[in-house]
Amino acid sequence: MRLLVAIALMLSACAKSELAKHSEIAGRLLEQRGAPDFADASTHEYPAIRHVPSGMLCLLPAEGAFEFDVFPASALNAGAQCSTTSGDTLVAWVAVQFREPTTLDIAFASAVAQLNEGDPNARAWEGEPSAADKSSPEGLPHYRIHRLRSNIGGEDRYLRLAMSERNGWYVQQLVSAPIADATTTEAQAGQTWRTVLREFAAQPVDH
Repeated sequence: MRLLVAIALMLSACAKSELAKHSEIAGRLLEQRGAPDFADASTHEYPAIRHVPSGMLCLLPAEGAFEFDVFPASALNAGAQCSTTSGDTLVAWVAVQFREPTTLDIAFASAVAQLNEGDPNARAWEGEPSAADKSSPEGLPHYRIHRLRSNIGGEDRYLRLAMSERNGWYVQQLVSAPIADATTTEAQAGQTWRTVLREFAAQPVDH
């Protein structure tokens, strides 16, 4: 019994240690950047920050460039964004509260149309959706996903657009990667989308 208690205490200490490390990373980033409306959202599994008004989670990468900011006061709609660039792969997250009422289907259709503007000959990506995307979405808000194969600057690329809505806030995931990396990128994007979507659904919305 004492051994079990000791093991439990050791595991708890390790978890707290990882949480402290991740919170330190996020806290340092927030202090350096000074962006409003963002707060530390780290767990023992990952360092992260959250856009508090929307509930959008931004996972901090182990490597690569990371940027985040809120929309300027002059923007038509309120919102924020964060993005990670690693090699030739870009992952961007956007939270928007539209000034004019809309629906998930309308907002998603508009975003897909904008994505298609880069290549009129873009076509649906023929690969398999990620295992995470094919699993049951029980307890998660409704969402839409669109995957493309598009030629950008003379290079074939995989594009993924996912969007969900909750209490007037729309969260969007946009992923771009070389077509050769599409399968791996899709698998990772699906897992991250589920993580962010669960957090998005769980957070209270600051009106």
